[in-house]
Amino acid sequence: MRFTEPAMRPPQEAESLLLRATQGCTYNQCRFCYVSRGYPFLAATPEQLDAKVTSLRNRFPENTPIYLTGSNPFAVPVETLHGWLSTLRQRLPRFHRVSMQSRIGDIARKSDAELRELQALGLRHLYIGTENGSDSVLRLMNKGQTSAEIVEQLLRLDAAGITYTAFYILGMGGKGMGRACGEATAQMFNKVHPRLVTTTGMTVFARTPLAEMVKRGEFTEASEREKIEELQTFLKTLTADVFYDGIHYLNPLNYRFSNRDAGAKQRVLEDIDDVLRSCTDEELELMASRQLKQSL
Repeated sequence: MRFTEPAMRPPQEAESLLLRATQGCTYNQCRFCYVSRGYPFLAATPEQLDAKVTSLRNRFPENTPIYLTGSNPFAVPVETLHGWLSTLRQRLPRFHRVSMQSRIGDIARKSDAELRELQALGLRHLYIGTENGSDSVLRLMNKGQTSAEIVEQLLRLDAAGITYTAFYILGMGGKGMGRACGEATAQMFNKVHPRLVTTTGMTVFARTPLAEMVKRGEFTEASEREKIEELQTFLKTLTADVFYDGIHYLNPLNYRFSNRDAGAKQRVLEDIDDVLRSCTDEELELMASRQLKQSL
């Protein structure tokens, strides 16, 4: 086995020990996603993981956090996850926690007992592409999940003691759907308990089904103004005890604050009001660089 897909990680895992667990995506049908297209799904064996962690462990503290890379390593069978976690515990017995990415469907295929077992073995955090709270938008992008299914599976993680980061894509509904998506997504997150919500602005990447939809006139991108209005609606509606992290180059505006901090949230909302009031549409379009979509 040889991994050929470039390894990727969330910004929050910059200081973690990164280990290649999988490449590719078991689903790979989201119309907007370019990340794993063209890469067959492969999973590391415990022996391969053992060799890698053995070669790297002296470069990290004993209590290091570990991030297993791949688009959705949580899709592998529970037995494989047990093997990975047992190997890591043997080589780094004091590791802080293990985290990885997952789809909602990957969680659904694990029983409550299996989720609790994995948490006890050290799997403490998942990064999940929830993306949007609007069922019509989830269908449009072929996410393979509904908002009700998202809530159901995240509540199961809550019960198992596995924390999670939820991803949200501003502008995913396209032109005219911004405020509706902001409200629907906030209402969805208000029902669950994400540790972190992180956003990116919707970008049409080349060589994706979404790019072909744009060419056929089946999808019109939301303007940067509408994405900002969507964020404004989302934050106004969001009541969950969650940390919001919108620091990303694909976001039209970048903020980071705890939703429990009413003062910080109010300052962010006032800044958004000021931006929408004082900037022209042309100025707002220049705030987000989407040049990457032309080169991928």
